[in-house]
Amino acid sequence: MHIIAFDPSKHTGWALRTIGRDHSAMRCGVLEMPDKADHYYTADQIGLKVRNLLTEEKKADRMPTFAILEQQALAKIGNTSADAMIYPWVATSAIVAVLSNFGIPYASIPAVTWRVSFFGRGFKPPVDSKGKKDWKKACVAECERLGIVLPTQKTIAHNAAEACALAICAQVKDTKVHARRYEPALMALRMARNERPTGGDLFGGAAA
Repeated sequence: MHIIAFDPSKHTGWALRTIGRDHSAMRCGVLEMPDKADHYYTADQIGLKVRNLLTEEKKADRMPTFAILEQQALAKIGNTSADAMIYPWVATSAIVAVLSNFGIPYASIPAVTWRVSFFGRGFKPPVDSKGKKDWKKACVAECERLGIVLPTQKTIAHNAAEACALAICAQVKDTKVHARRYEPALMALRMARNERPTGGDLFGGAAA
């Protein structure tokens, strides 16, 4: 079973995972947008880039069977700027539309949920220069520890790292589908947690 995960934002992280293979075999990247890209252009380009990504995976016979996205907040939180919330919603909507057209079931996971699953309960991330919890740095460090190859550009590596974390946590019980027709696919995804690759290779070998 192939999973694709997205961390939606103006620079959307993506990750591709095959259940049963070692996490180091995951592939990931970032769908980058120009700094001056407005909300319309961002939705336009994210949609095209996701379509192209899925088309390439289909050609390689690795078409994702399920997609995971970070769940977006429904209201302004604290001092979060409007753009900091609008761009993730714009990207999310564009991604969901493309997934639907490709017939790929999808679900979402809140940030607080995948962080507990990925890092473990009680984990304390480092703090940045402003004294705020630096989850991005923690996610990059953990992905590197797992042997996942992230983009070399440090300013966007965290987007890909968070997408990888979402892919790894895709089977947690709090994963939420947003259309009832996807419930059977979600149950199949959860049941796949004990699958092993054929040929007796527990770790799935090197990345394709």
